[in-house]
Amino acid sequence: MYACICHKITEKELEETVQATKGNLNDALRKLNLGQSCGVCLMDALEKVGMQMASKDSNIAKKN
Repeated sequence: MYACICHKITEKELEETVQATKGNLNDALRKLNLGQSCGVCLMDALEKVGMQMASKDSNIAKKN
């Protein structure tokens, strides 16, 4: 599924870029130019990445 239609960025690309930037969302968004055209995708992308990060934090807490 696409995270940004304007730039043809998939959710997988977004996730991989966030991982590559070690969770730095601002760097990931800049690298992908996400939200730089119409901006419709920005809130959805932030929400999806936020949920993924929260899930990872929750899994880490369960392991400890």
